[in-house]
Amino acid sequence: MAKKKDISTHEPYTNKVFQTLWFLDAGEQKRLLKYLYSPYFNQSKTLIALCEVLLRHVEAGKQGFDRESVWRKIFPGEPYDDVNFRKYCSDLLKQVEGFMAQETIESDKARKSIDLLDFVARRKVEPLFNSVIRQSRLELGQLPYHPLDYYIKAYAIERHYYALMDFDVKVNVRANIEEISYNLDIFYWIEKLKLYSSVLSQRRTGNFNYELNLTDEILTFLQTFPIEDVPELAIYYYSFLTLQDEENVEHYYNLRRMLDKFGATMPKKEAMELYDSALHYCTGKLNKGNRVFLQEYFDLFEDAIHKDIFLQKGELAQWRYNNIIGVALRLGKLDWAEKFVENYKSCLNQNTRENTYTFNLARVYRYQKKFNKVLVLLQSVDYEDIIYNLISKAMLVITYYELDEVDTLDSFLESFRVFLNRNKNVPYRKNHLNLIKYTRRLTRLAPGDKAAIQKLRDEINLERAVTVNHEWLLEKLDELG
Repeated sequence: MAKKKDISTHEPYTNKVFQTLWFLDAGEQKRLLKYLYSPYFNQSKTLIALCEVLLRHVEAGKQGFDRESVWRKIFPGEPYDDVNFRKYCSDLLKQVEGFMAQETIESDKARKSIDLLDFVARRKVEPLFNSVIRQSRLELGQLPYHPLDYYIKAYAIERHYYALMDFDVKVNVRANIEEISYNLDIFYWIEKLKLYSSVLSQRRTGNFNYELNLTDEILTFLQTFPIEDVPELAIYYYSFLTLQDEENVEHYYNLRRMLDKFGATMPKKEAMELYDSALHYCTGKLNKGNRVFLQEYFDLFEDAIHKDIFLQKGELAQWRYNNIIGVALRLGKLDWAEKFVENYKSCLNQNTRENTYTFNLARVYRYQKKFNKVLVLLQSVDYEDIIYNLISKAMLVITYYELDEVDTLDSFLESFRVFLNRNKNVPYRKNHLNLIKYTRRLTRLAPGDKAAIQKLRDEINLERAVTVNHEWLLEKLDELG
């Protein structure tokens, strides 16, 4: 006869409500229990007990729980009933979802006042007419730059005001129809511009195609609209135009001007998206050889950093850290780059912090010509990320050459070549193979052999677009005469 398996050997059980509780922070967990203890929202003591037990598991860092053990804590002495247990978990999930909706309502005063206005308008609560409409308009606030949902909320307020005042049945009284229409139009145009921008971006990165109505009509209308009277509309309009008409740099400069003026006052998520859009434009120009946008990229990024736009919960994305250091080094801002590497190290994700920091400090030392320090740093780190790996190998090529480690360089160039030949799908493979080829030829040149030096210079210039560190190669040729 088969032995009954001990319940303690079972894999920890998990379900949707338990997984959802993991997403709540400590403060939200406490407020959830207050919510459940309120008889207005919940009248089941069983759900309170179940939630408390599950939250203790979450607090202890457990990835699951034993159903029968949880059941015994809620119903001591009663046999486990799987059907009822699942029903309680389902009911608790509905309560947690209600709590999350309530949290959203409580965090948005304007939305809350609009919901009150909706109730007052529907039930015709006349004593509150004036106060709730005044309070609703006040909650929206008068700011130099409004968040994206401002205009849809303003539309809702004016629509409810229209209903409150019974303008449909009144005669010889001017209604607020223009206010309703204006707020709806602005919201609609901004949303359309955002969607148009998404379409253009996705066309460049995939084969998706979208049909959006009234695109041409809206864009034609906006050409004659006093766009900068509404900064929220203007900034998305210019952002869209940088994508639609890349060759006209005026669109970028208009976007940049608006970011300079309103970047610090707009919601952080919106600001980040718009700054990224402008930075991507700069990158596109740089990829086409327009070095003016190297300084633009730097200035734009520095502006965003000063406005605390790129830090999310105190963390700076690794790729942002890498990009700005690369741009600063190319501009010759070596001291700035070194300070940035050190000052923002603590803002990097803990899991990749040391590697990212070491890699970028090595880049700084390479430009500062502190090659012994480069060697120490790069030899102490093994990069799993292929891009880090390739850039590090390219830096080692330069380092061994600059330190006159001829034999080591020759051996390293061969091992690098073998690595690239074995990994034919690595990005920029040809660019790195050209670095290897030209570095080898560089080491074999005799100083003063002007014909050979010029021949190699011509070849590198011909293939500079597909040669890593071609600037360094040409610099070394100049030194040879």
